[in-house]
Amino acid sequence: MKVKFAQRGNHYSAADLQAVQQVLKAPRDYNKWSTIRGFEKQFAEYCSAHQALATSSCTTALHLCLKGIDLKKGDEVITTPWTWVATANVILLEHARPVFVDIRPDTYNLDEAQLESRITSRTRAILPVHFAGHPCEMDQIMALAKQYDLKVISDAAHAIGASYRGQTIGSFEDLAAFSFYTQKNMSTLGEGGMVTCNQPEMMEAMQLYQNHGVRYLNNSANAADLERPWYRDVVQVGNNYRMSEVQAAVGTTQLDQVAAFNATRCQFADQYSHLLKSIPGLTIPTVLEHVQSAWHFYVIRIGTAFGLNRDQLYRVLGERGIETSVHYTPLYYFKPYADLGYQKGDFPVAEQAYEEVLSLPLHPGLTDDQVSYVCETLKQIQVNHG
Repeated sequence: MKVKFAQRGNHYSAADLQAVQQVLKAPRDYNKWSTIRGFEKQFAEYCSAHQALATSSCTTALHLCLKGIDLKKGDEVITTPWTWVATANVILLEHARPVFVDIRPDTYNLDEAQLESRITSRTRAILPVHFAGHPCEMDQIMALAKQYDLKVISDAAHAIGASYRGQTIGSFEDLAAFSFYTQKNMSTLGEGGMVTCNQPEMMEAMQLYQNHGVRYLNNSANAADLERPWYRDVVQVGNNYRMSEVQAAVGTTQLDQVAAFNATRCQFADQYSHLLKSIPGLTIPTVLEHVQSAWHFYVIRIGTAFGLNRDQLYRVLGERGIETSVHYTPLYYFKPYADLGYQKGDFPVAEQAYEEVLSLPLHPGLTDDQVSYVCETLKQIQVNHG
C-alpha cells in the first residue's frame, strides 16, 4: 500500500471550483478588491480578530508583521529554532537579530519558562510558533510581553482553527501570520497567507508596505475635489505582497470547509494515538488539556527501545510505501544562523528532538485503512527489531 505524506492543495471541492469560475466570468467592471476584502473580513471574524490582511504567503505575512511593529536594525525578536526557516529569515531581512529559546520536550513549542532570561533592552517582540498546530503557552507569553512592553506575533502557519483556553489563535496576540500553502489545513491554490491584527494602528504600516508604499489619495473622502484625482502618492519604499482575487475567492470557500478538514485531521490523529500508544520505544504526541490542536502534523518520537533509530525507520517505512518527513532541523544548523554565533550544544532539547522525531502522513485525503496500515507496519518493524 502507498501512503503519501501530504496531498496537493488540501481538498478542493465543487464549491472551490465554482468560486474560481465566478471570478473568471465576472464582468469587466468587476472590482477584485471586493473579493479580497470579503475574505479578509470573513477570516477576521473566524479568528475573532479586529482586522485581517490577505497576503501572497505566510512568509510575506510574517514580514508585514515586523513592518507593523516598526522593527529596526539591531532590534531583537525572541523565537524558536524549531520551525521552518521563514520564521527567522524575515527577522534577518529587517537587519534585526533572532534570539532563540530552546523548546519543550513534550509539545516542541518554545519553552516559555526560558523566555524571560532572553529578554534584553533590545528586545522588541516575542514570536512563538504553534508547532504542528498545538498552541504555545500564551498566558505566560502574553504576561511577559505586557510586563516588558513587548509585542507578540504568532507564527500560526500550522494553527488555523487551533485554540488556547477557548480563545482562537489570532484573537488575542498583537499580530498573527497564517499560511495557505498547498499542504496546510486550508489552501488558496498553492500559496497565500493572512495577517490578523488586534492593534489597528499597525494596519496602515502593513498595508503601505504590502502595496509598494502607495497611498491612494483618490480613495479619500475629498476625492471629488482633487485637482488630479488620478494621482497616487508613494510615501515609502514597499513591495508587492498582495493576494490575487482568485486566491481570495477560493480562500472564502476553503474557510467554510476548514472545520471539517480539521475534524478529519483530528479523527486520524486519534486513530494513530490509539493504535500506537503501546509500541515500545515510540512516543505519541502530547496534547495539553487546555488547548485544541489544529493537527497540522502528527509527530512521533523514536527511542532506543524501538530497535531502529529514526533515520533507519524513515528508510524502512519508505521501502514499504509510507512517506514520512522530519520537522524540523534546528535553524542554527544553517549558515545564516551559525554566522550569528549559534552552535550545536546551545539548545539541547531541540537537538535531541531532531535526532528522534518523525512526522507521519496526516491530511484529509487519507483513509482509515491507510492509517491502520501505517500503524501495523510500525508495530511489525518494532517486533522485528526491538
